[in-house]
Amino acid sequence: MKRFWLAGVVAAILFGMPVQAGLLPSREGMTEVAPGLWIDRAAKPAAIARIRRDIAAAEKVVGKALGGVARPEWLVCTTRACDRRNNYTTRGMTYGYSLITVNSKGAKSAGVFSHELTHATLHSAIPPLGLLTGALPIWFDEGAAVLISGEPAQAADAAACAGRQVPLPRNHREFSRRSGVKGEGALALYVASTCAVRGWLAQGNTLRDMLPQMQQKGRLP
Repeated sequence: MKRFWLAGVVAAILFGMPVQAGLLPSREGMTEVAPGLWIDRAAKPAAIARIRRDIAAAEKVVGKALGGVARPEWLVCTTRACDRRNNYTTRGMTYGYSLITVNSKGAKSAGVFSHELTHATLHSAIPPLGLLTGALPIWFDEGAAVLISGEPAQAADAAACAGRQVPLPRNHREFSRRSGVKGEGALALYVASTCAVRGWLAQGNTLRDMLPQMQQKGRLP
């Protein structure tokens, strides 16, 4: 549990979560259907089977792209009641490299599983506090996840880079603030981040370089 606790501390700081409210997401009303995979009890057998397939596919996609893959614990809702009970307000959320939550909307998209697993795998290559010191900028983290998962599709489309880009987000708090109704919106930030990572790749780097560079240099890009 220590690594989960530390991941929760990091997430609390990055996303402005109140520490006193609990550092880790709850899994109320869920059952462990496989080691490390918790799904709400209301899930139908077909939905459970699909989620297991999507996670297995995500492991193959991310492992092939990066040359390695993290093995986090998954907490997945398939109903809105489960979302509300556990306060899963976003389609997917990654806590360090140890824990991923997916809400009922995200559970319907295979790309969400690959997107979040990319985050966890990149996070696994740096010390936990590296997320706080900027060792992995939010724009690189998100851009890489979009490229590998194809989610969201509009940001993954190379043609999106032909348009004017918004400034890159500097940190998680800014990403969250600018994603809101008074900001540019999340899609514009995903597009800018993905195009910036495409620029890094155009300099002769590859997706397979990401984990070794993180491990050797302690940061990206």
